[in-house]
Amino acid sequence: MSSSGSDIGEGIIPEKLPEHITPPRTEFLAWHRVRKQFIRRHQWNELTKRNVNGKWRADLQKPSDAAGHSHSTMLVTHPLRCLVIPGNHLLDVRSMWTEVSRLDCFIRYLGFNEGHGSSEVGTDVHVANNAVTSLAGVLPDSQVLKDRFEAIAGATSQAYKYLRNYGPYHVVNLDLCASMFPNTAQDCEPYYTALNRLLEYQFAAQKTNWLLFITTMVEPAVVDRERMERLCKPTRKNFDDHPDFAAKMEGLLPRAALDVEAMNVNIGGLSEDEMIRLFGVALGKWLLVLGQSPSPKWTVGMRRSFRYLINDDKGAVMLSLAFEMTPNFAPPVDPTGMSTLEIAAKIFPSEVESAVKLAESVANIADVDGKLAADAEMYAALRDEAADLLASAGFDREKYIQWVNDGESTTPD
Repeated sequence: MSSSGSDIGEGIIPEKLPEHITPPRTEFLAWHRVRKQFIRRHQWNELTKRNVNGKWRADLQKPSDAAGHSHSTMLVTHPLRCLVIPGNHLLDVRSMWTEVSRLDCFIRYLGFNEGHGSSEVGTDVHVANNAVTSLAGVLPDSQVLKDRFEAIAGATSQAYKYLRNYGPYHVVNLDLCASMFPNTAQDCEPYYTALNRLLEYQFAAQKTNWLLFITTMVEPAVVDRERMERLCKPTRKNFDDHPDFAAKMEGLLPRAALDVEAMNVNIGGLSEDEMIRLFGVALGKWLLVLGQSPSPKWTVGMRRSFRYLINDDKGAVMLSLAFEMTPNFAPPVDPTGMSTLEIAAKIFPSEVESAVKLAESVANIADVDGKLAADAEMYAALRDEAADLLASAGFDREKYIQWVNDGESTTPD
């Protein structure tokens, strides 16, 4: 879907192929582990493919439409639009391309990488961006800015200008290095402010459903109690006002955690797992509140989400959360009978219905480590997929497989 007033040139079909001229890399990092490939395939790519084949299909231009053209370029105004926080080698974008490119659609992305941007010649990001924008179906004006995602909060910032020019987005993938979990180690407020700005833009500009992926660390041992209580206020209000929601929460937490003085939560006696579940509900409920405030309203639903351990000693886990945002557009219905056109009124889930489903979804967040440990065949398949992905980014495939087989030893995520 094109954004009106965009001052970025529209894309054309590229024909060149990517090249790697440096020796294969052999240094593997935490985000190269097999479990990250599980997240790419079974969460990010799977949900994106489902929507490309479904709700977004009619809006997306198809590369196959260029078949038979006498010229080698085709103006592309309706690609799959993605906002990402990529690593230096754009592995997540490459992975998405391997699956989405088969679905006959173009891809255009804007990324934020505060270390390097794709305009800095010779950097890993520059080389990777050149390679990825050379892939069939990826628009060549796709780029990575040398900037923080949090910078979009400033309405006059370059980051926000690019956000608007490249959007609105079908897919927003916030694979965060820091944390949205309220903690005493680092201020999480900039992430919430930036996400609020993103939602403000998307809710005004996007006219169909879109996906929001949030990957964030949760470390219960360093919780910021005051901010955690503030984040939990909408959850507590639903707990007080709606018995159905309260019943679902009692399946996740001890009643004593929420059955305290008005609008507070008692996190002192929560286990690490209970704190993680409370955060999952509270973050989702925060999104629900923001989705109910604009006009039209937006339904927020948690989709298949996962967790995995990153530091056993500290009780720290990574949550990989998926949300689908759906606008509540309703057709005009004539109650007088003056019109003979029969249009059924559209009914959207209420806020409390969405909150109940959110609590159910949080209860079903799956443990990636457990899944991989229980299925050796799946583990091997994902290892080989990750090896192919890394090889496409200039890494040594065989050395990677050896690294995985030797236990993926590296620093924590």
